[in-house]
Amino acid sequence: MRFLSLRGPFCRNCGTAVLRDMTGKTLWQGWWSPISLVAITPFTLIWNLTVRAKLNKLPPPVPGQPGPQLDPGVPLRRRPVVLAALIPVAWVLFLVFQIVTHAGDSSADASGGSSSSVSGGHPNSAGDDKPQKPLKLGQPSAEAQTVERSGKAGKFTITPQKVVMGKPSDLDELKDKDKYAGRTIAWVYVNAKLVGGDAPVQGPMIMTSVGTLSGSAPGTKLLVMFGDLSSRPSDCKSEDLDATWQKGDEHTLCTPYLVPDGQKLTTVTYSRGWYKDPLKWTVD
Repeated sequence: MRFLSLRGPFCRNCGTAVLRDMTGKTLWQGWWSPISLVAITPFTLIWNLTVRAKLNKLPPPVPGQPGPQLDPGVPLRRRPVVLAALIPVAWVLFLVFQIVTHAGDSSADASGGSSSSVSGGHPNSAGDDKPQKPLKLGQPSAEAQTVERSGKAGKFTITPQKVVMGKPSDLDELKDKDKYAGRTIAWVYVNAKLVGGDAPVQGPMIMTSVGTLSGSAPGTKLLVMFGDLSSRPSDCKSEDLDATWQKGDEHTLCTPYLVPDGQKLTTVTYSRGWYKDPLKWTVD
């Protein structure tokens, strides 16, 4: 991303020539990042309109004025580069298409689309995209969840098993009392089993979709950049992103979460994306 400007003084002809040239470059080159698309390029184009209004108020150059004068050329609306203004329109149409497509897929699933499911006396039927009743810890998800990694999509049953609460003093070794004040650690154990989809799958990153709630307050996944906490339970195994999963493989994974101290952790969640409510398991 580059920001270019050119300062005068300019006569009306020279200023118009420079303005048209730089605005044309903005139209062609300014839409290729999300920030530029929604903020920077529209602001630049509006600013250039104010500059154009100022240039139009200048008198025409006096004949015999010293120094060369730039040729303003044809107006931008008659130049091929003006077609680049269709780029943001294409972006908007693409986003609308994605939203409509995903909404259609969700409707198809809810009306009986195929999905991987697990039996076991669940209160919810597989493939149901409506808000589901919370399960209890130890009950597998009613339908297999798709997890993508490196171009492969595996289908996993997700079973939160238990939550082990730590103590606020467990955070003392991180040596940032202000940052962790009023927090404590909850160690969340989740079993995942590869039951379908692509296999093998390497490092499917199951725990990125797992979350916690203490009442309505969400927990925060604790990331320790160097080393590990000495308070980690001996059976709490971190997710191995280099592990290769074959169909039928299952592993119990464990991750620490920061939760409000003194509030009961009530729910373990599993995100199903933007278009579906998360799965929930109540913590007794």
